[in-house]
Amino acid sequence: ISTLLFLLMRLSGDPAAMLAGPQATPEQIEGFRTQLGLDRPLIVQYWYFITDIARLDFGFSYQYQRPVMEAVMERFPASLQLTFSAVALALVIAIPVGIFAAVRRGRLSGSAVLTGTLLGQSVPNFVLGILLILVFAVTLGWLPSFGRDGLASLILPTLTLSAFMMARQTRLVRAYMVEELSKDYVRAAQANGIPLRRIRFKHALRNVMVPVVGLAGIDVGQMFGGAVITEVIFAWPGMGRLLVDAVLTRDYPLVQAAVFVIAVLVVVVNFVIDLLYRVIDPTLGSQRE
Repeated sequence: ISTLLFLLMRLSGDPAAMLAGPQATPEQIEGFRTQLGLDRPLIVQYWYFITDIARLDFGFSYQYQRPVMEAVMERFPASLQLTFSAVALALVIAIPVGIFAAVRRGRLSGSAVLTGTLLGQSVPNFVLGILLILVFAVTLGWLPSFGRDGLASLILPTLTLSAFMMARQTRLVRAYMVEELSKDYVRAAQANGIPLRRIRFKHALRNVMVPVVGLAGIDVGQMFGGAVITEVIFAWPGMGRLLVDAVLTRDYPLVQAAVFVIAVLVVVVNFVIDLLYRVIDPTLGSQRE
């Protein structure tokens, strides 16, 4: 990942020319290149790049003229708050709605849920975000449309970001719950007089949660890295906007630090997901060992 990132950033253009401005002379541009260390051979730049990463030293931002990790960590909490709020909302709604759709399979209400999930997966984030702003911020005036100022400002971006995951998780829960409810142990439990509601939520749901948690882990990484559009629409001060600005200005150190933080988050989330697997179903841990 680090090598690919290094090469892609070097192929994207010369940041010295952008920093110097359109009216800069070749001498001024060359001065910026020397100041940024871009006049060194590519292999030397790569060596410094790798050694700096090993020391967690990403240098100074070309654009902000400050340590890049300060700029990244300043935006990191906002992105983390938005991402995990969206994941939590998606799961809180998707799990019971998915169970309901499985129980009502073949009926109008169950079909309505499936239709809603198709719509949720089809509508692009930017379209949904604009619609929510028009309805709840412009027309009704109930919620703010931009910024990060209290819980009210979190509602619309959270709804926008969670919509796709909510729809996908609902379909996943429904599919696995239908499969679980058709298994022999469910019929045996019913024959022994155990209430069907208890079977669904105590036994079947535990088996369903394994794929749900696995998909949620993937969603966290995708949402954290892909929240750019949502952050731009709602002027949310997160890492997505910071990363876009850094790419546009060819701010190499800032891009490298932001991607590094996102990669670390994905690794940590995958580790937590692995622990949750063992909590949900301890037999998974023994099987892997």
